[in-house]
Amino acid sequence: MFKVTMAKFFSFFLILIIGLFGAAQIKAVAPNPISDLQCVFSGMPGAVWLTWTPPAGAASYNVRYALSGISESDYNFTYQFSQNWQGSANSGLVDYLTSNRTWFFAMKSINVGGETSGISNVVWCFVPTTTTPTITPPTSQITDPTEGATIAVGKDYVIKGQSADSGGSSVQKVEISLDGGKTWSLATPKERIGTGFTFEYLWKNPVAEIYNIKTRATDWMGNIETSGAGINVTVATQLPVVQSPSEKMTVEELQLKITEIQQQIIQLLQKLILLLQQQVAKF
Repeated sequence: MFKVTMAKFFSFFLILIIGLFGAAQIKAVAPNPISDLQCVFSGMPGAVWLTWTPPAGAASYNVRYALSGISESDYNFTYQFSQNWQGSANSGLVDYLTSNRTWFFAMKSINVGGETSGISNVVWCFVPTTTTPTITPPTSQITDPTEGATIAVGKDYVIKGQSADSGGSSVQKVEISLDGGKTWSLATPKERIGTGFTFEYLWKNPVAEIYNIKTRATDWMGNIETSGAGINVTVATQLPVVQSPSEKMTVEELQLKITEIQQQIIQLLQKLILLLQQQVAKF
């Protein structure tokens, strides 16, 4: 009877140790950083919605905002938005923002033990001075490559461009199409410029063909640009050889050039004769 009781005791003790160790391990693991944070103008003065996918283990959040980009190193030096969002929340309203400004946002998730994740992706929203819906769509254009360009087959190519918005909001996103507008992919924002931004798109392993590349921008009011004609780009196995233009001279220009050279030769000969005469006179 004593042996059975001791066996149960040790089993219970072992289970308790494993449980405590497991809890400590769970506590020590911080949530993963949020990678899909998005910012959407709420339609209310000075307020935007943030949306995200809650990471596993999140119990609460730390929300920061600033008038310029936010990084891990300066995260704690930016404005902190006071909130009590639960870890299961996938959106939250950030209000009392100064209007007519572009605000940048980032988040960190916190687990029940207080461990904090790394910084999320950084997003931005332009908060207009009015909530009156605008119907003016934003604009976008490709800056590289140019119309009629030829690029190498099978070699990744970075398509570059820029966007702008004059309708009272700002550019939310830019999409790019390699097939004349049939299918679209998101471009990557790079540098903020006024109410728009420069963007890039990595074109992976292009195959030999003629492509019609188009872009379209969308603002925070939901206005979508009507894509234009786009640009036509050829992907080829051999790039065209660019030859420098040869300089051609007319017969008259050639005769003048010969005469000029003859005169220079005569002048040199005259100087040489004069020098010889001076040397002879010394003897």
